[in-house]
This record gives sequence, C-alpha cells and structure tokens, in this order.
Amino acid sequence: MVKKMNKKEFIKALQEKTNYSEDKCIIINNVLENNSFIGKKNIDKIINDLMINSFTEEEAHNIYNIAKEIIFKELKNKLKHPFKSQN
Repeated sequence: MVKKMNKKEFIKALQEKTNYSEDKCIIINNVLENNSFIGKKNIDKIINDLMINSFTEEEAHNIYNIAKEIIFKELKNKLKHPFKSQN
C-alpha cells in the first residue's frame, strides 16, 4: 500500500535525513512551501531564503538536495502506483 506523504510526514523525513530539530525542519518546510522547486532562479531563492534563516550556504545546498530527493521519491512512487490506496 502506498501512503500519501503529508506535511507532518515530510517534516519527519527531513528530521531523519538532516538530523535537525523539528523547529528547524518546520522553518525549512515553510521556505520550501513559499518557493517553487522548478527553475534555476527558484533554486537560488530557496538557498538564499534558507541562508536568511540561519543556515550556512553549504547547509542550504545540502537541505535543498535532501528535500528534492524526498519530494521526487514521493512523486516517483505516485507515478508507479497511481491507483493504490492513499491511506
């Protein structure tokens, strides 16, 4: 059964992959929600927004890559199993 990822599960996945606190992962999630993931300008905006929120440039790039990996993995699962239960 494929489970649909919601905001809380995304934050939990970020915590597991980054080893950051829940508060930092909520900040990361808010930055990602306020920006589109597609396009070079948007990548730069996400990195800059993360840096404004007390992350170093290296951390911001790492966070972006981890978030991209989580999101694309979920999209891939959705495409592989479009008619499975979403519970």
